[in-house]
Amino acid sequence: MLKVKYIRWSTINQTGSRQLLDAGKYDLVLQEQVSGTVLFANRQKGGELLNLIAKGKVTELYVEELSRLGRNAKDTLNTLEVCAEHGVNVHIQNMSISSIPNGKPNPVFKLITHMIAVISEQEAENIRERTEMGKLAARSRGQVFGRKVGTNERKIDFLKKDKSKAILKHLGGNQSIRNVAKLAETSPATVQKVKKIAEELKLLSGNSFTNSF
Repeated sequence: MLKVKYIRWSTINQTGSRQLLDAGKYDLVLQEQVSGTVLFANRQKGGELLNLIAKGKVTELYVEELSRLGRNAKDTLNTLEVCAEHGVNVHIQNMSISSIPNGKPNPVFKLITHMIAVISEQEAENIRERTEMGKLAARSRGQVFGRKVGTNERKIDFLKKDKSKAILKHLGGNQSIRNVAKLAETSPATVQKVKKIAEELKLLSGNSFTNSF
């Protein structure tokens, strides 16, 4: 039975060195550089960890922060549910809280982790919105972002992306921009961009979407 630590960092400039300071305490350390936007089960080491848990080989799981266990609140809570189903004691180190301390379920753990997961997701969404608003303000002042002139991807290619298709699918119904953003797990600004391009290409009219590509 294993005591495992899972470490994730996002960018090339980041490393997991700080989180490895206590590596000697664990039977296995799973670490990877992967974007936090990737579902936990789709990460190489995340998937490996879930497989070990499903086989009953993990007794304790340590993570520095709750956010390391999922892409968003739903994904994070799904990971915690898998751990609970297999009796894995989860330790969130920066919160100094465990799911099964002293062999007994912690009634406060589920409440706190659910709350923190939802708050973290909302904070991430707020950051995305502020970033987009900042870019819009900068563009209004003439600042240019993204690819150099002449290298912009064709609008139709942009709409062929999986994220754009998910947005268009929901735009085809009677949904608000904010609801579509939640359903497609993206920002309202991105939904607005997809909607504008689809309307320009006459792929979106009223509440109906015509898939002509």
